[in-house]
Amino acid sequence: MKRANIHTSAAIILSAAILFTGCGANTGGTTEKLQIEPITDADENAVQTDTPTENETEETENRAAADENSVAEENGAGTDTTEETDITDQPETPVDGTSVYEDVLAQYRDMVQHDFYKEFLDSDDYESHFGKDIGEEIRAHRQGIFYALYDIDGNGTEELIIAGEEDGIGVSNPSFAPRYYDLYGYDGNKVVSLFPDMELGGRSNFSFHGDGVIEVVHSLPQREICIEIYKIGNDGVTPELVDRFYIAADLTGEKAVYTYFQNGQTGSEISEEAYRSALQGYETPLAEELIWEEIY
Repeated sequence: MKRANIHTSAAIILSAAILFTGCGANTGGTTEKLQIEPITDADENAVQTDTPTENETEETENRAAADENSVAEENGAGTDTTEETDITDQPETPVDGTSVYEDVLAQYRDMVQHDFYKEFLDSDDYESHFGKDIGEEIRAHRQGIFYALYDIDGNGTEELIIAGEEDGIGVSNPSFAPRYYDLYGYDGNKVVSLFPDMELGGRSNFSFHGDGVIEVVHSLPQREICIEIYKIGNDGVTPELVDRFYIAADLTGEKAVYTYFQNGQTGSEISEEAYRSALQGYETPLAEELIWEEIY
């Protein structure tokens, strides 16, 4: 076994010498010849002396394994701590409104691209061409259709606002003031219309204010007006009534006389000054302006 090790060491020495000669610098085209001396007993004893014993090899391997395990344990502990911190401290990612509301937007897009289905106006199935989420008021006549995404209640999920504009002035015009027709929310599983029982955009219209306020104004017969103040509930899709104002008009005289009530028609009568002050308390500016995109 020792003889084989000696020959192996000699072969390694020979290979290294050849490799060194081949990678050396060229000195004017002259190449020195490699002289190989025969292995003597002294060399053999030297090789045997340099070769580690089995005990030395085993000790070296044990020390290397111990160092490797120590490094692995340190790295493993750091990794576990990092992963736990990432999971614990990672904030909730807001829902991407464009993808969540894509089905609703696709319905309006199809309506616009088919010119509000006017070619089917006289057919019996005219209404069936409109998507299930498109209200009656917005489909009544051809107009520009727009949408905006805004986190009204500040829960991290944007609501979808659908609006229409007839003058064709475009969103870049400072006087752009579309009429709001519908409002959608997302409950974590599905898209929900926040006011499914209201035909918004006609006699009932809504607007947004700061602190999550949604103001709905109903124009009633005989110049009567009902104003409702809502905020979105904790589920993110249910409007909760916060306040209600009712304005009654007496048209018997030469000049209309208005009476103001808080908490609805059967609520407490208040002065006009108290009504305007209370309403102004709700009509605070939005934290950010709505960014409108036209639907083509």
